[in-house]
Amino acid sequence: MNNCFRFCVLLTLAIAALMHSASVNAVQVDDFAALQNEFAATQQAILRRSCLECHSTEQKQGELDLERFHSVTEIRGDVIPWQRAVEVLDDREMPPEEATHPLTAEERKSLTRWIRGVLDADARANAGDPGPVVLRRLNNAELTYTVEDLTGVALQPAQEFPVDSAAGEGFTNVGNALVMSPSLVQKYLDAAKGIASHAMLLPGGIEFSPSTTSRDWTNEKLAAIRRFYARYSDSDAVTSVTLQGIPLETNGGGRLPVEKYLLVLIQERQALVSGTRSLADVARQSSLSEKYLNTLWQALQGTEPSPILDGLREQWKTAQPEHVPDLVRRIAQWQQSLWRFTTIGHIGKRDGPTAWQVPVNPIATRQELRRPLPPSADGKSSTFFLDSPRMPETELSTT
Repeated sequence: MNNCFRFCVLLTLAIAALMHSASVNAVQVDDFAALQNEFAATQQAILRRSCLECHSTEQKQGELDLERFHSVTEIRGDVIPWQRAVEVLDDREMPPEEATHPLTAEERKSLTRWIRGVLDADARANAGDPGPVVLRRLNNAELTYTVEDLTGVALQPAQEFPVDSAAGEGFTNVGNALVMSPSLVQKYLDAAKGIASHAMLLPGGIEFSPSTTSRDWTNEKLAAIRRFYARYSDSDAVTSVTLQGIPLETNGGGRLPVEKYLLVLIQERQALVSGTRSLADVARQSSLSEKYLNTLWQALQGTEPSPILDGLREQWKTAQPEHVPDLVRRIAQWQQSLWRFTTIGHIGKRDGPTAWQVPVNPIATRQELRRPLPPSADGKSSTFFLDSPRMPETELSTT
């Protein structure tokens, strides 16, 4: 029952819409018929007498030809000249005062009313119809900005394109003015190849660079890495070394100023322990890395046993600002013992290192000792002892 009722309602609405559309079409046909009759009866004669003297097909002054229109149907095919005509009639610019057959006030009023009637009827008949929609492309500026938005790089892909034409309204993005020729298609293909040459294939996806060579891409990435670390590192601790006879400078712009972090932590130690200040606030105020400051704080404040950190923690608990150099030297000794730097050029090679900085295990599983032993009392065997604070006493004997 509900489906039947719904169907009846929809059918009624459809019939009403069709009847309304037919009624509107009938009214429009009657409007145009009346306008055509008036054109043939009076308006065509007025146009011939007062307008075609200057705006005929032969004269065509102001690029306006009204003689080519012989019916309302032809006027509807090109209404732009009539839009211009009604404007000059309203402004009393045409016909000029020196015209051979000027319009009377009644004729001007009648002709203006009729032209407006044709334009209004045509507008109502085409309501909702945008007219012919032409295929359009991006103009040069739109293409340039779009490519820059997509790639993040100002690549100027349209620099070899011809200048865009402007439409009658003065805009360069009107579809009718955006021509496309075979030579321009080839320029688009060349521009696409140029854009593709700036693409870098990276493990995380595709990025674009202002450069097109692998060497430049590598230098850009290295520069970005240096800029990243330069925010929290010092460049005044350059160390000169010689590798394979080539003098090099290391640590340039890449040394972490541990002394600054230790000094700030000592100065703010009580506030951090009591919770009146946070590591984030301290790092922000001191322009230090919050991540490393937190890592250093957790290591110094930790309680888990560590043969490396235990001694440093004891010294840290009572350290004052003047003790920072001693702490830094102790940390530097452990850094040199626990890490070593490899040759960058060997990374990734067969049996070569996998990283620039690799960990070193300082715990030795074997140690050779050489010491002269005194002769034994019985002439057969000697006994000696090894003692360490961290291991039980061990008795060794030799023969």
